[in-house]
Amino acid sequence: MRLRRGKTVRFCAAGVVFLALAGTAAADDAQREADKLIKHGVDLRKAHDDEAAAREFQKAYDLAHTPRAAGQLGLAEQALGRWEDAERHVAEAVHAPADPWVAKNRAALDEALGTIQAHLGRVEVIGNPPGADVSINGREVGKLPLADAVRVSAGEVDIEVRLPGYVGAQRNVTIVGGQYQKVVIHLTKETVPGPEPKPANPEAAPAPLRPVDSGPAAGPSSTRLALKWGAAGLAGAGLVTGVVFTVLHSSNVSTFNSSCAINSAGMAVRKTDGTVDSSCQSKLNTSKTYEDVMIAGYVAAGAFAATWLILQLTEHPSDSGAAATQALRGPLCGPTSSGVGLSCAVRF
Repeated sequence: MRLRRGKTVRFCAAGVVFLALAGTAAADDAQREADKLIKHGVDLRKAHDDEAAAREFQKAYDLAHTPRAAGQLGLAEQALGRWEDAERHVAEAVHAPADPWVAKNRAALDEALGTIQAHLGRVEVIGNPPGADVSINGREVGKLPLADAVRVSAGEVDIEVRLPGYVGAQRNVTIVGGQYQKVVIHLTKETVPGPEPKPANPEAAPAPLRPVDSGPAAGPSSTRLALKWGAAGLAGAGLVTGVVFTVLHSSNVSTFNSSCAINSAGMAVRKTDGTVDSSCQSKLNTSKTYEDVMIAGYVAAGAFAATWLILQLTEHPSDSGAAATQALRGPLCGPTSSGVGLSCAVRF
């Protein structure tokens, strides 16, 4: 039995109409669902939950790429500071002026787009080798050479360029809103180590060197001796400083107490009438300075003396003879019999 041409045409036409109606119904369902998501997103924005609202608008935008969904998504992204995505979606809405929602909200969209663009700059990445992957703030933006500058949010911008077989490079730049900046990056090839050379005759390869016994250990190094006796000298100097400024401090305190006093506010005043006096204040300040230097001298003396003692006690026993000889040759220092000052002598 043969099917007539007329019936075949009618069957095909009916199939096309059915598919068109099914597609229209599916599109209508997607639009209705997108409208629900947009309404929910608007309610979330009114409740100051921009993050959740952006997720709802993104779902609506994925279902139906309408100017309304793009505009609402871009406004939510603006509130979250996602300036690059916000510019793309708000601009998409503005470029559809015939849409009823866009026409109604055109002024607000234009103002938002201007604010967004004030937070964006442009970075142009140039360099080599061609084909290297370029990432900006962790986002892949293309391969070298890039077709155009990349829009980025103002602030710190991390740029990374990588290609297998080359040493990757990173740059960090600061972009101001509305600024254009060019960044040049040239990658260098990785150095591949070659195989280690082998001896021509493995059997005749030289035996590994062995450490040579140099006999008993030598005496302490000159550096150690210099540190040890340098610490001893500095300890003596600190002691002298402490003693000298102890005497000066005591003398200054006696002079201050003879004619001055300290009132309840901590100010130096004359004893006779309790009047604040600059000369008394100067004596008080000098006394405090002498006291600080005195304490610093004693602390330094104790620290350097402890350093000398540690170096002395940690010397090897076999070095005691050399250390003793060096001690006799080094400077010998000690306080004078008067208790003020330091007397040093050198023995050979």
